[in-house]
Amino acid sequence: MIKENSILAIIAAAGIGQRFDDDLPKQYFKINGNSIIENAVKPFIDSKYISKIVIAISDEDEFIKDQSFYNCEKIKYVSGGSTRQESIFNALNSVKDNFEYVVTHDAARPNVCENDISRLCDDIVKSKSSCSYLYTPVYDSIREDDRTLDKSKFNLVQTPQICNFKDLKKSIQNCLDNNVDCPDESFAIEYSNLKLSKIKGVRSNIKVTEKADIEILNNFLTRSGVGFDLHKYEPGDGIILGGYKISCDYKTVAHSDGDVLLHSIADSILGAAGLGDIGMFFSDQDNKNKNLDSTIIIEYCLSELDKMGLEIYNIDTTIVCESPKINPHRGKILENLTDILKIPLSKIGLKATTSEKIGIIGNNEAISVQSIVNLKDMS
Repeated sequence: MIKENSILAIIAAAGIGQRFDDDLPKQYFKINGNSIIENAVKPFIDSKYISKIVIAISDEDEFIKDQSFYNCEKIKYVSGGSTRQESIFNALNSVKDNFEYVVTHDAARPNVCENDISRLCDDIVKSKSSCSYLYTPVYDSIREDDRTLDKSKFNLVQTPQICNFKDLKKSIQNCLDNNVDCPDESFAIEYSNLKLSKIKGVRSNIKVTEKADIEILNNFLTRSGVGFDLHKYEPGDGIILGGYKISCDYKTVAHSDGDVLLHSIADSILGAAGLGDIGMFFSDQDNKNKNLDSTIIIEYCLSELDKMGLEIYNIDTTIVCESPKINPHRGKILENLTDILKIPLSKIGLKATTSEKIGIIGNNEAISVQSIVNLKDMS
């Protein structure tokens, strides 16, 4: 078993991404408000196994200092080389040889998770190999010129990979001495005729190479937030749901206009964006929020998303009440929501149910709404 806080991690981040076709190196491209490299590095900062992280960067790198992790005590920076293997080798030489294992990763793979690191640690010990790497099977057909190949004989190799520190250092030196370019660390270990092992990864752990990969990542890297709100009833002339007033013999007890649906949605948006909850921005102790139109709360939420470069991917919400019956008004509520949230109808789920005569809602004394939102990068 590998001890906690005992492993070195190396992040290869010296590439300029020529195929990405942008003035900004691909590892600094923003996704969901964070750069690709910030997403790639975070699991290593959080991992209980990693004690030191070395990031190999270009000498001309102007963007690394802007990253949220830049001043992390766990991280040091070294000059990368003209090739990936040179960058990894420089990083290995920048630390003392007192690490038994080293995990390597690409800065352009932002969808790695901490559990992948733990699984690799377990596998290299269990297999007694010099390197354990992640792979995914090939599902598409493969052709070489006019010949179809047996795809079952091929795998796609991913990072992170874990290696015996000394074995990797010697193996890369061996490749450099023989002018052999190794695309990843498992290749270097194989070139030295040392033992390899592998564990299955996930297809979402893609490496960003071209601009089109960003849209693929956006399908994986959404932020989710949950919102809940409940208001009691009192005698009145109607309740407001999604900015639409439904006439009935009661109203919601609230400091604002009591739009429980928009409050729930707002909380889910703020939560997904990591901003807190409604009360932090629209306190019910502040008189200026008395009878506040809840669409103003949503406008504020959308404004904050815009600052973060985020947008709503979809929303699903459930209204729980005994009355009024929601279905006759569902179309009007949805119509309002599309205008308020500035997203198409196809992105909104609106459901209604009762609490089966149970509790305060079942006694028709209150109404509640639960919402979930997914946010994505605007790009």
